[in-house]
Amino acid sequence: MVVITKHLLSPAALPSVPDQLSVLSYNVLLPNSSDGWWNYKMYDPNTQSYDIDAISTWDYRRDLIKKRIELINPDVVCMQEVSPVSFEEDFAFMTKELGYDGVQMFKRGRFRPATFWRSSKCKLASPPVHKDRTLLTAFQLDLPQEHSHYNKIWHVLNCHLQAGPQGPRRVRQIDEGVNASYKLAKKLKGKVLFMSN
Repeated sequence: MVVITKHLLSPAALPSVPDQLSVLSYNVLLPNSSDGWWNYKMYDPNTQSYDIDAISTWDYRRDLIKKRIELINPDVVCMQEVSPVSFEEDFAFMTKELGYDGVQMFKRGRFRPATFWRSSKCKLASPPVHKDRTLLTAFQLDLPQEHSHYNKIWHVLNCHLQAGPQGPRRVRQIDEGVNASYKLAKKLKGKVLFMSN
C-alpha cells in the first residue's frame, strides 16, 4: 500500500494521531556551520534590502529551521544536505531542545541525508538501509495495547538525489530506494506504508 501524504501550505502543528506517523522533510542547504559555500542564487533578488551577510549565516538559518520544526512538531524529520564535518554540533538542538532522540545519518558523501525520530512515538523495525544517496528507515509505532491492531510498519525514504544533468542516475537512485523498501517489507512480512521526499 502506498500512502499519499498531504503537504502543509503554511506552518501549523500536526495533530498527534495514535495510528499515524507525521513526517517533515527539509533540505537545509549546505553550508552548515563549517562546510561549504554560500549559494546566493537560492535567494530572491529582493533580499538586497536585507543584510545578506547576516541572513546567510548558519546561526540565522539554523534558528529558522528550529522554529519551523518546533511549530510543526512532527514525529520524524528528514533532512538533506547535512555536513558530516559539523553534524553533531549543528543539529544538537534536535535532541537538546526539540526532544528527538533517534537519529541516523547516511554513511558516505558530503551532502548527506539524516533522519531524526521520537522514540516515544516510534522505534526502528530494522536497521536503516543505505543506498546511493537514499536512507531508508522502517518504523513501528509505539502504540498502547488497545490500538495494537493498527501497528503497521512505516517506511520513510530520505533522498538527496544527484544534481545536474544526471537523469539516469537520479531515476536509478529512486528505483533502488523504493526496491529496498519492498525487499525490507517482504523480510519483515508486513504491508508497506511508504513515505518519500
